[in-house]
Amino acid sequence: MEKLKIEMVKEESNTKVQSKSEYFDAAKNIRLVPRFCEKTVDKYFPQFEKIAHNLNWPKPYWTTMLQSVFEGKAAEIYSALPSEKSSDYDTVKQEVLKAYELVPEAYRQKFRSYKKFDSQTYVEFAREKEDLFDKWLTSKKTDNNFDNLRQLMLLEEFKQCVHLDLKTHLDDKTVGTIHDAAVISDNYTLSHKRSFKGQNVNTSSGNYKNQSTERTDSKPVAQNKSQSSYNMSSPKFDTFEKKSLICAYCKKKWSPDG
Repeated sequence: MEKLKIEMVKEESNTKVQSKSEYFDAAKNIRLVPRFCEKTVDKYFPQFEKIAHNLNWPKPYWTTMLQSVFEGKAAEIYSALPSEKSSDYDTVKQEVLKAYELVPEAYRQKFRSYKKFDSQTYVEFAREKEDLFDKWLTSKKTDNNFDNLRQLMLLEEFKQCVHLDLKTHLDDKTVGTIHDAAVISDNYTLSHKRSFKGQNVNTSSGNYKNQSTERTDSKPVAQNKSQSSYNMSSPKFDTFEKKSLICAYCKKKWSPDG
């Protein structure tokens, strides 16, 4: 009986010590949360996660820590989320990034369009370029996997080779492989009953049809030597005659403005 009592006392003391070690004082650690800046949202979350891991903050408390520093759009997004979603860090992070348009496509465009500034060294430029590329890969969850990276590159190249409205349709879909993109593209083309043959691909200026220099009217243009020898400034060449001339190439009527 004495041995049992001693063991019970030890178990109770171990339980109390464990409960104290698992206790997390969020109010005490809030002052260590980095300041939130709307201009550098993409850099904020990696910085916050690094601090949280180094200080061993329990992940269920992360959103509580974040909401204390959120401002602007981020604060509005957090307050609009339901209670079950607002307690999930990954959901809050995704919604905030989406509000600031920091989705995978935005990271891709930043990486592709980033150019070196005159005040930058090439080392600084290379570091920024590498950082943007890593953010793009992280947003697409490639997880340093070669096959995922391969599919990402192939998908980007595929989208550059299709028509603009088809690319927009693919961007709206969750496409993981180039094969899936090809199947969706074929279905889209069939359902819309249209062909993209002969049209410019992936241009922001819209659809273009092949222009032809053939005349659309049935009346041939008279090839008259006297017509080419008209003096446009002559009084004999009246307004009616000017308006009646049609260019054989562009099919537009002559105007005094040229």
